[in-house]
Amino acid sequence: SPLHTMAPSFLLPLLLLPLTLTFVSADLLHSFAQQPQEGTAIRAGVAKVDGTLPVGVPLAGYNHDARRVPHWPLPQPRKYTTFMMPSVGVLDPTWNKALVLDNGSERIAIVTLDGVGSDGALSELAWKKAHQLGFTVPFEKTIFSASHSHSGPGAITKERLWELAPATDLFVPELQDQMATTLALALTQAEANLQPAALGIGMSTLTGVTSNRRAGDSPYVHADTIDPNLGVFRVDDLEGKPIATLWNFAIHGVCYGPGNMKASSDIMGKTCEHIEQLVGGVAIFVNSDAGDVSPGPGVCDNAPDFKGAPVIAEAVKKARDALTTHTNGLEVHTASAVVDFGKTNLNLTTERLGMCENDKDKDSVICQICKVIPCKLNLHLGSDWVETHGRYTALRLRLGGEENLVVTMPGEPLVELGWEVRNDTQPMGFTRTFIFGYANNHLGYFATPREYDVGGYESQLSFWGYNTAEMVRAAVKKVAAQVKP
Repeated sequence: SPLHTMAPSFLLPLLLLPLTLTFVSADLLHSFAQQPQEGTAIRAGVAKVDGTLPVGVPLAGYNHDARRVPHWPLPQPRKYTTFMMPSVGVLDPTWNKALVLDNGSERIAIVTLDGVGSDGALSELAWKKAHQLGFTVPFEKTIFSASHSHSGPGAITKERLWELAPATDLFVPELQDQMATTLALALTQAEANLQPAALGIGMSTLTGVTSNRRAGDSPYVHADTIDPNLGVFRVDDLEGKPIATLWNFAIHGVCYGPGNMKASSDIMGKTCEHIEQLVGGVAIFVNSDAGDVSPGPGVCDNAPDFKGAPVIAEAVKKARDALTTHTNGLEVHTASAVVDFGKTNLNLTTERLGMCENDKDKDSVICQICKVIPCKLNLHLGSDWVETHGRYTALRLRLGGEENLVVTMPGEPLVELGWEVRNDTQPMGFTRTFIFGYANNHLGYFATPREYDVGGYESQLSFWGYNTAEMVRAAVKKVAAQVKP
């Protein structure tokens, strides 16, 4: 959550734009389907590249406490920071990892970064750099996914809203270039490492390590309203030696709070370390519908060796061990669509921002003014403020007679949206659906209509208003339908 626990009242003095609601579906849809030749071997390649940026960069995810300059919005320019304080060290590396799968006629790639989000400009730059190095997987078949660590690098995105919040700080081209370079290296190395492989795909469940942070605020959720689905891709060589373990699970990377000023991949990175020790190979984390899902009580204890990390790792190993692997017969179908949501419909009132509700705030100047003049704004922000185009990818991976669907969402889906997407795709004939959140772009939060009405900052940062999640849901359903069995 790029603006995690921020005071969203910054939007009132910062942004005043006229109201215009547009929703233009850019039908830039590309659908690809190939069936492997009988007996064609599956090949897989993996790579792990240290993507840690220099000490002194801002850490993206929180915009308050130690992360923000003391007298914000007054700037304190330094080499890499302006409105945020510079990082002072590295707790553990922030990695870029890539997995490439090939069935003899189709090739796909998944690349991850340990950061709060992955925007479209970074993805495009990284892919172009990889292409120049000989990477052959088309951009439409390459998924870029962020782990959503709140202690990863900032200053790598141009979107003005995140810059000025400040949640990422002002864009530094040098840092974006460095990150794109290491992402490109991960992609090219993974493709160069392609080898005959045995692949297993499945899903288990995991509870007791996450909780819903809107519990107590929303009447529609409880602490245990989480997404328990634990998706696993098992990749071994032909002798059974692990090459990679991709795990897909919904959890916020917030074990380290805003007081942490050292780079870290948070609990997801520590879990990957445990998986690599337990299993071998490279562990790759892909986040899911974690918009309102945080680590559960006690899970973050004992940092940096988080109490919950080995628990999650053991669950991943158990799910991995239960999978049947196949050395051929992988059928791959892909679809990609870019959808333009148009300018935002960011509805702001003192009620929605949680202002003027307590004794401390109600006598403030802004609250007194709002008693006389209704303080209601519908902010129409274009692509210079936030990303308005989202790239949605669907992968249908038929293996061992089962139809596996992977769908991406370009931001932070609340868990209710995740369940709606699974309910939408099950009747299409898929065995199971993997939700890759925080992927390809970062368009903010996707609060469902009833959660939008409840309010809270997840609602405040659903930039296209009441129907934001429904717009995302329609786009996901569209690409999923392109690859249905």
